[in-house]
Amino acid sequence: MATLLDVLDAAVNHHMAGRLAEAAQDYRVVLAVEPAQPDALHLLGVAEAQHGAHAAAAALIARSLRLRPDAAQPWANLGGALRAMGGVERAQDALTRALALDPALADALTNLGSVRHTLADYPSALDWLERAARLRPGHPDTLLNQGVVLRDARRFAEADACLGALLDSRPNHAEAHLARAVGRLVRGDLRAGWQEFEWRPRRLPAPPWTGEPLEGRRILLHAEQGFGDTIQFARYAPLVARAEGRVILDVHPLQHRLLRSLGPDIQVLVRGPAPAPHDVHCPLMSLPHAFGTGLEDIPAPPAYLSADPDEVARWSARIAKAEAGMDGGPRVGLVWAGNPKHRNDRNRSIPADRLTPLLETPGLRLFSLQTGDAQAARPAALPDLTAGIRDFADSAAILANLDLVIAVDTATIHLAGALGVPAWLLLPYAPDWRWLLDRADSPWYPSLRLFRQPRPGDWNSVLRSVAAALERFAADRSAQLAPQKQS
Repeated sequence: MATLLDVLDAAVNHHMAGRLAEAAQDYRVVLAVEPAQPDALHLLGVAEAQHGAHAAAAALIARSLRLRPDAAQPWANLGGALRAMGGVERAQDALTRALALDPALADALTNLGSVRHTLADYPSALDWLERAARLRPGHPDTLLNQGVVLRDARRFAEADACLGALLDSRPNHAEAHLARAVGRLVRGDLRAGWQEFEWRPRRLPAPPWTGEPLEGRRILLHAEQGFGDTIQFARYAPLVARAEGRVILDVHPLQHRLLRSLGPDIQVLVRGPAPAPHDVHCPLMSLPHAFGTGLEDIPAPPAYLSADPDEVARWSARIAKAEAGMDGGPRVGLVWAGNPKHRNDRNRSIPADRLTPLLETPGLRLFSLQTGDAQAARPAALPDLTAGIRDFADSAAILANLDLVIAVDTATIHLAGALGVPAWLLLPYAPDWRWLLDRADSPWYPSLRLFRQPRPGDWNSVLRSVAAALERFAADRSAQLAPQKQS
């Protein structure tokens, strides 16, 4: 009869062989008999983290550490789980504890490098990763993290060397291909970037569409990532329709009404539990690859989505009530934060208390377009326009009533660009790949103007530049309106 130790050994063997489900099952068998078995708690937590269940992983590993607080490896793995959950400060504390117990613990060094990367402290991140690399040269996790940090620090040749070394040893390492894709895309090498970007996971069994004539076949275009990505790449749906097929666009319910404005050639469906019948498919973010899009031929009409006129009128009346008592001037909407669950939200969002330079600009009617958790920090002087928003069609109607949108990198900026509404985008030093580097315009959206951090974390410089530009914007609008008032 197998002992509890035999079951634990079997679980570890399953785990080492990559059979996570079998390993987790055996760990749970051990814990059912001995709930305070620290190794089973720790290793089940590791298995949960490998499945992406980081909150469950952190809870299990924390239980193991209450039983055995001087074990270095669980502290390192707890730090990794907390980092994946976005708890950067707690992750740093756990990793520091791990390294105090074992200064040569490479996992902890690598994870601490990742934490410093999240905090945009690239020199410190690289120092920790270099220490890890000396302990285990060529380790894939360390090479991947070094490549990503070097890329975001704009040391592209070194980043390419790290990622290239990883791919030399592991040619099918999807994360390395995707990291290299981002490095190429952000530098404007779009065609090479799209090729690497195809290493994203696939979820539909039907044949993928690669740009060939459809000849009457049904093609399913499906959203796979965030709301902003869907808006950005929906521009390709009318181009797909020209390939003489039946185009079905499968989207989130909150974007269904908005995306119907793409035109009658596109059948827009709300995403259901199963995909609509189709012959071929293409994820929206694979369409640039299918069309061979380069930097010089991005399809960028002034606007490719539109707000419903009746909704525009309805929201115009609501906005008029919200601005009662204001002195007049251009209407400007503000968004200062994104989804806190986004992997880079710490760097792309701005604390609301930093908005004072914008709020003090005279001659404007300023409104909050902020949604989500950050809405609670809305400055009292900033009227809220988001109450009553049902979906992106309502958001489009609100933006159509504004003269300018100022936002961090969120779906709102994509919506403004797709509608052709003037918008100013505030970007961190290491921007998302789609905004490229060092330019004040976007080849994707003609109505956008970009304001960039000159160094990591420097929002003060950005906000000073925006405040100065906003003051000129208000003055220019006032000068334009003056002759009209006289006549």
